[in-house]
Amino acid sequence: MRFLWNMAYRGVFYLGVYVNAWEGPKTYSLKQLKLNPKDFNARIADVALKLQKHGYDAYIVGGSIRDLLLRDGVVPKDFDIVTSALPQQIKKCFSRSRIIGKRFRIVHVPVGREVVEVCTFRGATPWLSWCFSDRYRNNIYGSIEQDVWRRDFSCNALYYDVKNANVVDFTGGVQDIKNKKLAVIGTCKARFKDDPVRMLRALRFLAKTNFRMDSSCQEEIKRQRRWLRQVSKDRLLLELTKLFNQGHAYASFKALVDYDYLGTLFSGYERLGIKIENYQQLFKSVFHAIDLKYQRNQRLSSSFLFAALLWPIFDTHANKLNKKTTYSVKKVIYRVLKFESRYVAIPGKLQEAIRDLWMLQFLLETKEKPFSEDRYRQPRFQVGYELFCLRAKHNEVLAEKAIMWQSQFESANTNHLSGQTDE
Repeated sequence: MRFLWNMAYRGVFYLGVYVNAWEGPKTYSLKQLKLNPKDFNARIADVALKLQKHGYDAYIVGGSIRDLLLRDGVVPKDFDIVTSALPQQIKKCFSRSRIIGKRFRIVHVPVGREVVEVCTFRGATPWLSWCFSDRYRNNIYGSIEQDVWRRDFSCNALYYDVKNANVVDFTGGVQDIKNKKLAVIGTCKARFKDDPVRMLRALRFLAKTNFRMDSSCQEEIKRQRRWLRQVSKDRLLLELTKLFNQGHAYASFKALVDYDYLGTLFSGYERLGIKIENYQQLFKSVFHAIDLKYQRNQRLSSSFLFAALLWPIFDTHANKLNKKTTYSVKKVIYRVLKFESRYVAIPGKLQEAIRDLWMLQFLLETKEKPFSEDRYRQPRFQVGYELFCLRAKHNEVLAEKAIMWQSQFESANTNHLSGQTDE
C-alpha cells in the first residue's frame, strides 16, 4: 500500500513538472556551488554510500549543506542522513545501530566517536489519515519528493547525493541562501501549527545566519508563540540549549526578547512584569562569555546558562523578602524552579545545580569569613563565582566583594599548586 501510494505521488509530481504546473528539482554540481567532497565528513559520507550500495536512496541533508554554502566561518557539525530505507532496514545495514523515538522513529548509527542520525523519508499524509493518531501520521514514510515538503525552511531542504557528488534542490534553497532569506516551506501558519518548535528554530537560524524573514512570517511567529506551551517540555529544553550553546547566545537572547518569547517560555517574566532593560548589561556579559567559551571549544555549562536566564525572576522574588536568610532564600529558589519548569523541563540534577549557584550568589554577597580551600576548587563553585563576577561588573557594591573573594580564590589555587609541586 505504501509503495503504491508513493509511486502515485511521484507520478503526479513529475506530471505536474512536465506540464509546467510547478517547478521540478534543480541539481547543482559541487563545482557550481564552489564546494568539495572533502567538505563533507568522510565517515558520514560512507554511511550514505553503504545505504546506496544496498539499493536504497540516501542523501546527506539539512543544515550542514546550508552552513557550507554560507562560508562565513560557520563550521557544520550535524551531518544528518535521510534515506528510502525503513528503520528496520537501516538497522540491518548497521549492526551496532539502534532505533529511537516515538513521535518519529530515527536510527542512531555509531561512526567512530560520533553518532549519525539516519531518518527514513517522511511521506505525504494519505487521504483519511486524519482519523489516525499523531504517532501514526508522523511515521508515514515516503520518497524524497514527499520528504522535502515536510521540512521547515528552504535553506534546510537541500539533499547531497554522495555517489554523484551533487546537491538536489526542490524549494529554491540555494538561491535563498545566496539572498540571505529564511523562507518557510508552505504557509507559515500551517508549518508552525504542525510543529510549533519550528518557531524557535526560526529564531535560532535568524540569530545564527543574520538572514531576513518575510514580515508576514515574523508576525505569525509573534502571534502564535503560545503554541509552544503545548510542546513537550523536554523538546523545549533541547531547543533552548541549542539556541544558546552554538556560538550566538547573545543574538539568540535578543531574538527571544524581540519576539516576546522569554515570558512565553518562563511565565515569571510576564507575571512579575520584569523589565529586561534592568538586566540588559548582565545578560550581555553572560551571553558574550558563553559565546567566547564556544569559540575556544571550552565546556558549556547548562546550569550557568539557566541560572543566568532565570536570574531576574529569582532576583525579583528575593528582593521582596523582608529579611534574607539561608532558609528564606532556599524557599524562594525552590518555588521559582518549581514554577518555571511548567513549560520548559528543568530536570532534577539541573535544578540542584541552579540552586547551588543561586545560593552561592547569596553567600558571596553576605559571607565575611573565607570558604575552605577545597571549596574554591570545586567546579560548581568556580561557575558560581564566574556568575558573581559578571554581576559585579555592573554593581559597585558587588564589585568590592568580588575583589575580596578574588584574592582568596587566587590564594587557595596558589596553595593547591604549590602543594602539588612539593609532592
